[in-house]
Amino acid sequence: MAERWTRRGVLALLAGGFAAALAAIAWRGAEAPDLVVAILRRRVGFLQIEDGAFERFSVAYLEARAEYRRQLGWLAVLAGPLRFVTPYRFLPMGHPLRRLEDNVVTRFLMSTDFFQHGADASRPVRYLAFHDPPATACQNFVARRRDAVA
Repeated sequence: MAERWTRRGVLALLAGGFAAALAAIAWRGAEAPDLVVAILRRRVGFLQIEDGAFERFSVAYLEARAEYRRQLGWLAVLAGPLRFVTPYRFLPMGHPLRRLEDNVVTRFLMSTDFFQHGADASRPVRYLAFHDPPATACQNFVARRRDAVA
């Protein structure tokens, strides 16, 4: 007589598969830049971003946020799944993962010429330099000159 799958057996199999997948991802050597790149590819991947911009930004972002490198390294295990899905909409406001995603996307867009060209999504976007207000001179990419507004 063949045994039927029980709910408990299916859940145990799924949990084991999930644990094995996480272990494989961790063993592959996911690093903190992978997490930043995964967030950017999912959130602003629809823009025409120059090649290598996400990678250059992720290195600069991690240098600026060096105090969080260890935590971001642990979160990098989730970089693969975060490339396709995110719990962002289900997380409460102020949740650390939600704040991380917002911070990465905002800093990236401020580090490009996206706002200098009127936030035009049809134009190619170039990475200029890491936007770090406390460390760099005062720049306001969003502001327009009065004579430019007609």
